[in-house]
Amino acid sequence: MTDDKGFEIDAGWWLLGYDGKDKTAKIHNGVKEISFRAFYGSKIERVEIPDSVDFIDVQAFLCCSELKHIVIPLSVKGVEYAIFEDCDSLTDIFLEAPNVPDTWDAADWLNGCNARVHCAGEWKYVNGEPVVIDKP
Repeated sequence: MTDDKGFEIDAGWWLLGYDGKDKTAKIHNGVKEISFRAFYGSKIERVEIPDSVDFIDVQAFLCCSELKHIVIPLSVKGVEYAIFEDCDSLTDIFLEAPNVPDTWDAADWLNGCNARVHCAGEWKYVNGEPVVIDKP
């Protein structure tokens, strides 16, 4: 079933798709997984992922050419192959984790993506936006 914001969520609280028109996609609290190609080709510029999400599936954000940055919460314990493939405007991925978790498919999760990855302690929020901390 698709809600009024364009999110298709199944009974198990998996986000199956998004066809909303908002530039910011604020995923509902309670969603557990962002499924295979859930945001494929979306014109989103920003995604807000709640702490309830623990898994991001293969190519979840494939061809989101206007996505600029994303914050991945500490709750995400697993990611799959090429989750940000062909996200040409994506410059920064901010992790709430202190490092890339061992449980992630570390060799391939960034396949097709040239964004910089910043772990906890390397960035902070300024006026609600993630910003890389300048090193002295």
